[in-house]
Amino acid sequence: MAVGALGIGLVLVVLAVLVIVEISYRLQWPDPHRAEFKAFNHSLDFSKREGSTLLALGDSFTAGAESWPFALQANLGEGWQVLNAGVGGTTITHAERISRLRFRQFHPDVVVYQTYVGNDLLDLRHPLEAKGVGFARQIYWRIVDSGFFAPWFLNHRAAALAALMPSDPEIVEAAVAAPFAVDNYSPRDRWLSRLDPNHVERQILVEGEAMEAAWRQYRRGLRLLVERCRVNEAELVILVVPHCIQVAPVYRERFTAMGARWSGANILDRSPVPFVARVREAVKGQSSVRVVDALPAMQRAERKGIQLYSTNDPHLTPEGSELLAQIVAASLRNGLSKKGPHPPPQ
Repeated sequence: MAVGALGIGLVLVVLAVLVIVEISYRLQWPDPHRAEFKAFNHSLDFSKREGSTLLALGDSFTAGAESWPFALQANLGEGWQVLNAGVGGTTITHAERISRLRFRQFHPDVVVYQTYVGNDLLDLRHPLEAKGVGFARQIYWRIVDSGFFAPWFLNHRAAALAALMPSDPEIVEAAVAAPFAVDNYSPRDRWLSRLDPNHVERQILVEGEAMEAAWRQYRRGLRLLVERCRVNEAELVILVVPHCIQVAPVYRERFTAMGARWSGANILDRSPVPFVARVREAVKGQSSVRVVDALPAMQRAERKGIQLYSTNDPHLTPEGSELLAQIVAASLRNGLSKKGPHPPPQ
């Protein structure tokens, strides 16, 4: 009896925590990503409101104190304040929620939402039917795929705390400088490539029932973000970062070595790919919204010998972040509406 009552009590406590976290995240109160935002914008003076304010939203390509928003600030110079609201592991549903709080706080003139062809759809519809997915992971995926934020946020915070553990700088530096090897590559990408060999291709081409369902959820979140920007009279730039396998053959070869497979490899590096075409169709007719496909510029840079992605990780090198910043800056100079904020100096 006592053990049973204790078990029921623990279950009720867990459910109560999940409900509180869920409501808190949906309301964005208190600020669930305050620590990241402070770390990524430590050099900005928020008391000054001069010129135009740009809010950068996105996942791990955006998150970081020296990612592309940092480089964008240098590219735009005076007259602009770039706020980095990126959070690793997020997709459109998170960005749409995060934007609500950041709009209330900063009233940005321009929002740049960075989306990633590599996992933004997969993080909305995980490969539940793939062989080798454990029971606990299946339960977690089913919950987060249903639209609940609490389990994802608690997992996100646990990962953030783990990242604060002391690490050996020499080991980290050696890992970055190491030549490509399957065993050295990002564990998540190695695991996914074995679990679901076609997962990258399915997202790029938006193929299959799961990806169609993910796309419908993505489109709903995107339209909410578009509407929030419209109501707040802010320009919206949707910056599409390609998967590395689209940019240069060497990256596709590495993913092939890890177990990834391609049935339509000859169309994966063409621009626009189906994912980008669908994003453009979803915002068609919105005069203050632009979709910027970074793929062509990144392909040109790689052909010139500039390495944009890390050797053993699908994220950007400093040169890759700098190129993204240049792409966004050029888009701002060339595409702002007449009623929008002033363009950056040439």
